[in-house]
Amino acid sequence: MAWRPGRPAGGSGSAFHSRGHAPALMPKRFPRLRSVRLPGLWLVIALGLHAPACATEIAASSKRILAIGVIAHDRGPASDHHENGVDLNLEIQYPPLAFADSLRPHLGVTLNFVGDTSMAYAGLSYRVRETRQWFADLLLSVAAHDGPLHKDPEGCRLYSDCGYGIRVMPRFGLETGYRISAARSVSLFVDHMSHKGIIGGENEGLDHVGVRYLQAY
Repeated sequence: MAWRPGRPAGGSGSAFHSRGHAPALMPKRFPRLRSVRLPGLWLVIALGLHAPACATEIAASSKRILAIGVIAHDRGPASDHHENGVDLNLEIQYPPLAFADSLRPHLGVTLNFVGDTSMAYAGLSYRVRETRQWFADLLLSVAAHDGPLHKDPEGCRLYSDCGYGIRVMPRFGLETGYRISAARSVSLFVDHMSHKGIIGGENEGLDHVGVRYLQAY
């Protein structure tokens, strides 16, 4: 077949055209880059970001803690509501014991401002549960109070309005807290002072329930 101007010299598959166009350059296709999965790298990064926070929490837990609470007087699970008031609770928690880091000594006072019973106490807090944000402590201490030791026997028998019986009594409690930061927390707090089942005689008992703010320093 004769060659005719304006038609490709090599047929339809030729790269040259009669109008003098340069051959078309087809873009090269590069192989698609695949993402490289490095689970170990992500684990190292996550641990590296988590480590400073953990170190801060550990440092805060090894410090003293000041607790300030506003609590309802003679209100709680075992209360008989014979006393009243809104009490102020002040407490210092010392660093955990070297041989048992779940035990933290504490020293505190609960002050009543309407003429009912105030107390001073000393004991130990035991950390029973802890997460990054939450914690729970059991409290055990010995409390000295200024309440009446004895009241009218008839009123004690009929209305359970008794005296405390002894000046120094066991004190039990529970605190559940939420960490605002490594050094600051808020908590729900309840305690009970009583010698029932330990020493006989009059035993008025006393409950408190309220909230506390805790600051490490």
